[in-house]
Amino acid sequence: MLRGLPRARRPARARGAGRRDPRLRNVPELLRPRGPPRRGTRDRHARDRRPARRSGHHRPPVNLSGYLDNAATACPKAPGVAEAVASCLASNCGNPGRGAHRAAIEAARIREQVRTAAARRLGGDPERTLFGPGATYWINAVLASRLGDGGTVAVSALEHNAVMRPLRRLQQTRGVEIVVVEGADGTGVPGADEFADAVRSSGARLAVATHASNVTGAVLPVERIAQAIAPVPLLVDGAQTAGAIPFDLASSGVAAFACSAHKGLLAPPGLGLLLLAPGFDIDPPVLGGTGSRSDSEQMPDHLPDRLEPGTPNLPAIAGLGAALAFLEREGADTLGDRLGRLGARLLDGLAGLPGVELVGVDPDAPRTPTVSFRVPGRDLGELARALDRRHGLMLRAGLHCAPAAHRRLGTFPDGTLRASPGPFTEEAAIDRLVDALREELS
Repeated sequence: MLRGLPRARRPARARGAGRRDPRLRNVPELLRPRGPPRRGTRDRHARDRRPARRSGHHRPPVNLSGYLDNAATACPKAPGVAEAVASCLASNCGNPGRGAHRAAIEAARIREQVRTAAARRLGGDPERTLFGPGATYWINAVLASRLGDGGTVAVSALEHNAVMRPLRRLQQTRGVEIVVVEGADGTGVPGADEFADAVRSSGARLAVATHASNVTGAVLPVERIAQAIAPVPLLVDGAQTAGAIPFDLASSGVAAFACSAHKGLLAPPGLGLLLLAPGFDIDPPVLGGTGSRSDSEQMPDHLPDRLEPGTPNLPAIAGLGAALAFLEREGADTLGDRLGRLGARLLDGLAGLPGVELVGVDPDAPRTPTVSFRVPGRDLGELARALDRRHGLMLRAGLHCAPAAHRRLGTFPDGTLRASPGPFTEEAAIDRLVDALREELS
């Protein structure tokens, strides 16, 4: 203590201080107001009262130069996406169809403008191009509507759990029969004739095919399959191809095309699209307010309102609009050529590594740049962690939510190590991966 200065007086204790207020009896401890700690005691809640650091400043950003997991989600997103999302949240966050004021009108304009752009990109009718929480949501909706009273469905052997889990539930609860169509070669890709034979022999009322395997990158001939099984409708899971491989619903013969926004379309997560061909309809998966026909307690008959109840994810829709604009500027051929070069470089590099086995690869068949491989005798999870921690390379090890595909490919239950470049991947990242694997496996 400094000499000559008077000792500070402790303020008088207020009447009732320290007593428990009966009004707070049912309030959780952490939510109760607290005064300063008693002298000489440790305040166990001191951390709770420290000023929070501003978001984004407490951790350095992830270095994405070694990101090779674009089959899970594109990273980074397209230029302009973050700005479009932020602008929507800051100034264009009205609720479309809920009011005649400027904020609601502007929100509706954004939604419908992006709907039109998405329909144009994928060859659909804007009125039959639907927004929802994700591709999984829409796949569930189609399966539940078309198989809710039973029946038989034909599926490829390469399906994701977004297809197989709802089908297994329908098998258990509705007696749905599942016919799996397996390709004859090592890729597991079924041909159109194999699908047609399976549909006709089983009497299937619906067929489902992934457009590309999320495990191997192999592309299925969905247009030929749709034509071969007609008039039985085909649902296509386009999560791995939308934005990366050209697709035109109108000319494909496909009945329904579901895709996510956050992968090849380079848009935010939390948004999926369903495109329905004319004459193919489904029941609403959920019911609620639409902003239209509010005088009725029944869902409206017209699309898209009948299948889009509730408040839409407008920030993600705005981000999708920016991503679609980027894809339009770049051009499908430019992006396709870039992805093709990256995939070929990846295949060539991995094929030259001793001990590395490529899985489900036919280099002469159509494919996305996604490649799966395994290293017999090595723990793939540990190898993936080593690539991340020692080399800054981000791959995914395991079953990739597609156990059916791994059973067909002979890689169940250990799975594979998957590398999936995207449009912003540099060739140097592919070379780094090959060099890192050579070092780790030596």
